[in-house]
Amino acid sequence: MQCSNVAVPQAMINEINKFWGIKDEHIFGDEFTGYEDLYPQFDTFTKDVYDANPSDTIDRVFELYRNRNLIPITYYTEEGLRAACRDFRSKSGNGVSAGRIGLGNNAGQTINRFIFTNMQTAEPKGRGSNSLRDRFNHDTKLKRAIRICFEFREGKHLVYPTAMRRALELVTGENVTNFKAQNAKAIVEYLCPDIWGRVYDYSCGYGGRLLGITSSNMNYNYIGTDPNTETFAYLKYLNEIIGSNAEIYCETSQDFQPEDIDCAFSSPPYFNLEKYSDEDTQCMNQFETLDDWFEGYVEPTMLNIHKGLRDCGVFATNIADYKATGGEYKVVDRWIETAERIGFTHSETVKMMLNTRPGVGNDKLAGREKWEGVYVFTK
Repeated sequence: MQCSNVAVPQAMINEINKFWGIKDEHIFGDEFTGYEDLYPQFDTFTKDVYDANPSDTIDRVFELYRNRNLIPITYYTEEGLRAACRDFRSKSGNGVSAGRIGLGNNAGQTINRFIFTNMQTAEPKGRGSNSLRDRFNHDTKLKRAIRICFEFREGKHLVYPTAMRRALELVTGENVTNFKAQNAKAIVEYLCPDIWGRVYDYSCGYGGRLLGITSSNMNYNYIGTDPNTETFAYLKYLNEIIGSNAEIYCETSQDFQPEDIDCAFSSPPYFNLEKYSDEDTQCMNQFETLDDWFEGYVEPTMLNIHKGLRDCGVFATNIADYKATGGEYKVVDRWIETAERIGFTHSETVKMMLNTRPGVGNDKLAGREKWEGVYVFTK
């Protein structure tokens, strides 16, 4: 069943702007931060100024940001969104090479961050919300981010909004993130080198795979499911902005039966790691134990994919072991075992390389790698 209560595009952009607190006086173009008129003042805050009086400099930068009180991200008009999606389609990124995807591939993230405002209300279970918005609104964390801008950055524009956003992401605590659109594009082009291939995303989430896969020159036919009604509305809006003919359904993957698909790929929700909404369809609300999650979500989803996948098709999942309230959860081996029991063969693992945080203890010089796996199966 497809949800019908989706706002028309103009109504949706108004709702998005309302969430972010965007007013007419903040709009300096089709793509903007809302701080453009303050850039000359930001330029006066150099490393030398900071070194001369760190506390006073932090307070002065803080005052500028708190008085404007816009979260430091990239914002768009509707025409700006369309232009950004066209521009994303023309960009090249890191593909899969020697079984891995390198760092980078960040293009497109500003689009999804702006549209999917409910990323700012999702929260890691048992730890409260710690989104970019929460960090910005917390005076101590904002001042800590300003300090990071001065002490870990070099050159000009030390406290511009882009630098401030990156610094806020480094402030202590976990937050909900989105799958990179360029990584999604690279993975599917590697797994499904068939023009017009039918690609099934069994957990659409915040639109990274929708943007990436539908922007491929392979002209894939994207089919996706997500039961979160708010997320579904944003997915439909992004699909309209892209100009795609993707099929998106407001259903759980354990209830949806795909047909004649060449590739199934997603990054599914962990049963107790993140709270996306209070709706009954959310894994966190449906399943109380890991066993329940595997029996009620994982197995039915895999069975539906196995049935709907063509004989030469590929099934892939980005998933990782994790820690949450209640202990450590080893899900990767069990995911592979479940897939093989259903009839899949684990053919390879693609490494998605991840950044390590700056600072002492990350062992970068010793060659430490940080990565998440995309586990690939054939039928």
